Amino acid sequence: MRGQTESTVSAGGIGKMEKPLYRYRIRLDNVSDMTEFTKAAVRCPSDVYLVNGHHRLNAKSFLSVAFARISWDEITVETDFDCYFEFEKFIAK
Repeated sequence: MRGQTESTVSAGGIGKMEKPLYRYRIRLDNVSDMTEFTKAAVRCPSDVYLVNGHHRLNAKSFLSVAFARISWDEITVETDFDCYFEFEKFIAK
């Protein structure tokens, strides 16, 4: 699974399919990384979030990405669409 954590979330209601969630722990070292990551998130066709514990921020916003980079020790990106190759450069090894 290319270093990702995949889980499922119910789309709500009986008879509806569960959507997979793709989670990748990422690392953003500088402003250039933050800018490139934001552009990659915008290219992803579904919602993309930065997650830390119970906190969730919109990954398509540079301000949110900058806040997460400054404030959080660990950043996880979460989406229901597999954008692995968009985020591959930033995935923490």
